[in-house]
Amino acid sequence: MTPLKGAKMVLALGWLLMQVMLFQHHGARVVFDSHRFILFVQEILADQPVTYMQVWRYLGYPLFLLPFFKAGLALKYVVWAQMAFSGLAALTLYKATQHLTGHAWLAVGATALFVFNPDLQAWNCYILTDSLFTSLFTISLCLALLPKTRTLAIAFVLAVVWTTLARPNGFVLLLTLGAYYITLYQPFARFNKWALGLAGLALAVGFYFALDRFLLKAFVLMIPYGRGDMIYGYTGFLLTDYHQPQLPPPTLTQLGQVLWFVWVNPLYFLVMALLKGFFFFIHAKPFYSLAHNLAILAYLLPVYALAWIGWKKGNLSAPTQTLLLTPIVLQAGITMLTIEDWDGRWLYPILPCFLLLAAVGIKAKLPQFMKPVKQAT
Repeated sequence: MTPLKGAKMVLALGWLLMQVMLFQHHGARVVFDSHRFILFVQEILADQPVTYMQVWRYLGYPLFLLPFFKAGLALKYVVWAQMAFSGLAALTLYKATQHLTGHAWLAVGATALFVFNPDLQAWNCYILTDSLFTSLFTISLCLALLPKTRTLAIAFVLAVVWTTLARPNGFVLLLTLGAYYITLYQPFARFNKWALGLAGLALAVGFYFALDRFLLKAFVLMIPYGRGDMIYGYTGFLLTDYHQPQLPPPTLTQLGQVLWFVWVNPLYFLVMALLKGFFFFIHAKPFYSLAHNLAILAYLLPVYALAWIGWKKGNLSAPTQTLLLTPIVLQAGITMLTIEDWDGRWLYPILPCFLLLAAVGIKAKLPQFMKPVKQAT
């Protein structure tokens, strides 16, 4: 057995051991938000009116649960299926990293950072959208990078559709892929710039109304602005302790209230948005233990540093840069507009972007050790 095959075997066994340990610790976790998905599926199967209409914005997850409930299977089977999707995401991340860098050992390293992150992998045990969304987002992103057979092309389309339906912010993937393929194929290069500008403006206005009237309809964005909290559920640090902002009239729409708030409280909004972005990227939290926060920083800071090197010196094509940067910018922007999560789970769908860039960064930093591996993998 070659060292590379041995490393891949260790990686696979390590992933399996991680899932077993997490399942033994967590089991099938049903938390507050889990009940709305469970009830939604039960009502659909019983042909009853839906109680939580906002679950339609997460339709991809009830569709995932439906066959398990239809077959009368226990929730542990849902967890095992989520673990399997996470394993498939790890496999596609391996393939995409190897394709991007031309080096199998870098692919092993990037995949190991994905597989052996217990905070990320623990979401496989929760009856929530997060595990499936992160896995599908990773699969879609990586398949976009890979050359595709007919089977992979079909899988790619299905993964993109499913990802888009799994969470309201699934539109991040659509915008990312749209930007990627426009940069790759430049289909509008010969079009009149004014016509393109007007078409882009029309699309932006349409997206604004879709976001305002549909995707954000179930959210109350002004609550964190009024309370001054940067992390959902944490009141140990409130910006309102230092300044009381003016709040918009409740008759305005969700985004209308935000625009009013920004216009009247620009400095307050900027400080709050930057603090949310800080907590989003740093991932450490004031209520975590010191050991937990140190482990997070020891994991993320080198990844960020190497990702920056990969971005600056990795000689990536413009389409690839677009594909890897766009979801980071959009996900961070959404968090800065809304609020950072208590568990920091908004970072996980875009973590593969950083891991891919970090692998490219290692190759750029140590080119003498990064000769392509010709062995079939």
